Amino acid sequence: MSLPDFFIVALGLTIFILFFIILTPMQFFIKNRKLKNVENILDDGKAFYSLNILTAGMGILHYATVFFWGRHAKRYDLFDKRQLVPKSVQRWFIVYFCLFMVTFALCFIAVLIVHLGLG
Repeated sequence: MSLPDFFIVALGLTIFILFFIILTPMQFFIKNRKLKNVENILDDGKAFYSLNILTAGMGILHYATVFFWGRHAKRYDLFDKRQLVPKSVQRWFIVYFCLFMVTFALCFIAVLIVHLGLG
């Protein structure tokens, strides 16, 4: 196996580990334990994102941007309400967001490498 092929395999395994072994169980954990409380605080009890696992993924990313950047919180009129959510809960959402973005970047890099023929 040449070095570029090894790099592609290592990149693929990293993406697999991040997404299926870390992010998916983390998404189930946040959906079952944290998301309902955040919806009660930020959206006044409207439980849209906790309906199923697909909408939970969108909701976790949405609330993570609200916790991560004040600009998004102001845009959705949640700047003052986000202070009511405990910092430990906010950290779960932010860590999930960061890991998701790293996984997305790795997937983009892998596609770019394969497209350019470097692998």
